[in-house]
Amino acid sequence: MIASILHPAPHANVAGPALIAYVLLDVLLIVALARVLGALMTRIGQPRVVGEILAGVVLGPTLLGHDLSFFLAPAEARPVVGAFATVALILFMFLAGIEYDLNVVRRRVPQAGTLAMLSVAVPALLGFPVAALMHTSRYAGPAGSDFLPFALFIGAALAVTAFPVMAHILMERGELNSPLGGLGVATTGIMSVLMFLYVGFASSVANHAYGQFLLKLVLLVGFILVSFLVVRPALARWMPSRMRDGLPTGDAMAVAFVGMVLYGLLADRLGVNALVGGFLFGVLIPPDPALRKGIATKIHDVAMIFLLPIFFAFAGFSSDLKLINGKTLPILILVLVAAIGGKFLAAIPAKVFGLSWSDTGTMAALLNTRGLLVLVAGLIGLQANIITTATFTIIVVVALVTNLMTLPLLNVFSRRRDEGAQASAPDTAAVRG
Repeated sequence: MIASILHPAPHANVAGPALIAYVLLDVLLIVALARVLGALMTRIGQPRVVGEILAGVVLGPTLLGHDLSFFLAPAEARPVVGAFATVALILFMFLAGIEYDLNVVRRRVPQAGTLAMLSVAVPALLGFPVAALMHTSRYAGPAGSDFLPFALFIGAALAVTAFPVMAHILMERGELNSPLGGLGVATTGIMSVLMFLYVGFASSVANHAYGQFLLKLVLLVGFILVSFLVVRPALARWMPSRMRDGLPTGDAMAVAFVGMVLYGLLADRLGVNALVGGFLFGVLIPPDPALRKGIATKIHDVAMIFLLPIFFAFAGFSSDLKLINGKTLPILILVLVAAIGGKFLAAIPAKVFGLSWSDTGTMAALLNTRGLLVLVAGLIGLQANIITTATFTIIVVVALVTNLMTLPLLNVFSRRRDEGAQASAPDTAAVRG
C-alpha cells in the first residue's frame, strides 16, 4: 500500500465498487479544487471559471505527470466523469436559457445573426493560411494529410466562442440581460449552432460523408421549427398551472429535467452539441416570471457549485502543456494571434449596428471567450486523426489565454465607456452659470 502511494502507477481494468470509488474521488477532487482556485481567481480579478478550468489542468498530466494523473483518475473512470460533465453542461445551459430574456434581443436578431456568421466565417478563413504553415506531420494526423480537412479543423478551433463561459461571465457581472450582454449571448447562441455545423461539415469532408451532413442539417431545421411551433405552446398551456405556493411542483420540475436531457440528447445526435439543446429547452419554458424564477432557484446551486466545475475541469485530464516547447512556440503564437485577431475583425460591424467603439471592443472580448468548448472541436479532430496531440495542446493553451484575457479586456472597455459617457455629459456647472 505504502509502495503504491510512493510510486503510483496507472491502474488496469478498474471495475465494480473500485470504479465507483474512483469516480467519487475524482468528482470530490474536481469540485473542491475548482472551488479553491475559483475563489483565488476572483481575488485577483479573474472570473471564477478560469479557476475551474485550471483545476482540470492541475489534476491532469501537466503538473501531476501521466502516472499520478491516471493513478487518481484511471482510464475507466474518465468516461464516467465525462458523462457527469455532459449533464453539467446541459443543466447549466438550461439555466442560462431559462434566465435569458428573449425580449432583450428580439429586435436585434438580424444583427446577432450577422455577427454570428462573421464570427465563424472570418476565423475560419484565417484558418487556411495558418493551416498552410502547420501542415506537417507534427501537427496534422494521418486523416489530415489532405490539406482541406486539416484547414477546416484549424479554422473551427479559431472560430469557437464558448457559450457557457460567456454566459457564466455575464451572469457573474449581472449583465446577462443588458442590451450588450443580450446581443452577445444571442450572437453566441447562433454561433454555437453554426460552429458545430461547421465542425460536422469538416468531419464529413474528412470522411467523404456529405449526404449524412445534409440529412442532419434538414433534421436540425425541423427540430427547431417543432420546438417553437409545437413544444413551446404546449409548455405554455401546461406548466403555469403546475405552481403551488409560488413554486413549481414536482411535476413541473420533472418536465424541466426530462426536457433538458431529451433536448441535449437530440442536439448531440444532430451534431450541434448537447449544450445547444439544453439552452434551447430553457428558452422554451413559458415566460412566467414566477415559474422561471422558481425552476432556476431550485437548480442554481447544484448547477453552478457542484456540476459545472466538473465540465470545466474534465478536459484538463486530456491535456499536457509540457508538449509546448521551442519548436511549437512560434506556431502557438501564430494560432493565438489568428484566434484573437479574427474575433476582433469579426466584431467591427457591430459599430454599424449603433455600438460605440468601447462596446464593440467589449463584444470582441466576449467573442474571444473560448472556455473548453474549443476542446470539443479539438477532440473531434484528434479522435478522427485529423490533428495530433501537439495541435490539441496548442488549442488548450489558446483556451486558457483567451479566457484569462477576457475579464481584463472587459474592465478596460467598461472604463472607456464610462469615461466616454462622462465626457459627453453636459457640464452642469456651465449650465448653472
